[in-house]
Amino acid sequence: MDRAPRPVRVLAAVAPLVLALLAIVTTPVHATVEDAREHRRAAAAPTTPAVATYAVPVSRRVTYSVTTRGRVSAPMKVFRRQAQETFDHPRGWRAGGVQLRRVRRGGDFTLVLAAPGTLPSFSPGCSVRWSCRVGRHVVINQLRWRHASPAWNAAGRSLRGYRHLVVNHETGHWLGRAHTSCRGRGRAPVMMQQSKGTGRCRFNPWPLPWEAAAVRRR
Repeated sequence: MDRAPRPVRVLAAVAPLVLALLAIVTTPVHATVEDAREHRRAAAAPTTPAVATYAVPVSRRVTYSVTTRGRVSAPMKVFRRQAQETFDHPRGWRAGGVQLRRVRRGGDFTLVLAAPGTLPSFSPGCSVRWSCRVGRHVVINQLRWRHASPAWNAAGRSLRGYRHLVVNHETGHWLGRAHTSCRGRGRAPVMMQQSKGTGRCRFNPWPLPWEAAAVRRR
């Protein structure tokens, strides 16, 4: 049997390695690894979630549905799971007695994962760079969901932490909370625009105690 010239044989041998390396360097690793990990976790999770113990009793029950707008490539199973994990976390708005539960349609508000270019369609005041809340729509910008923000990343914070922050912040607007500023040098309030920086305060994805208390219905 005739053999191919040596340069051809060498090229055939290394071609698969070159293609694999190209796939690695052209993939957004930070977001893809995080999403893949959470996708596996979601697939392995039991159908009945564990019951958490909370120090604050429920004083306000809120329902929400989930949808998308525009071309969304982030795994929606991960988005739904992580948003609910944020809402269930004892350091989140649950600390203010607010119980948030997802329903298949309707609900009190709609949580939207939106392609960046669609943000102004909710309101001219919404930027393609950031997330937004308009009326019943709590809109998470897919760009931020997948890559966090430059200020957050520069501080060495995790993508998962940013996802807690952005869901808590925009939902906080729906709960009636306005933007606030840093007070001193401690943790930043969740309603501060931390995506753009925190000044002297530390990045923090959770409502401070006084923020949680502000949404509690007595």
